[in-house]
Amino acid sequence: MDTMRERHLDPADEPQIRLLLHLSPAQRIRTMLTCQDIFLRTWRERLRRAHPHLSDLALCRLMFERLAQNG
Repeated sequence: MDTMRERHLDPADEPQIRLLLHLSPAQRIRTMLTCQDIFLRTWRERLRRAHPHLSDLALCRLMFERLAQNG
């Protein structure tokens, strides 16, 4: 996989970036961490529904495996 490929933003991303530029660095980090938490919890719950038989530890391992695969 080419890690140096260009990434283009969707037009809908531009207003969001403009809003984030008005935040202090601490607020940007707080916002990023909040979004990351929401994303990971949502992803974990989807995996839980798809694999209800897995223990918490096995589910965590699966999440890390998927993260390693998908970046």
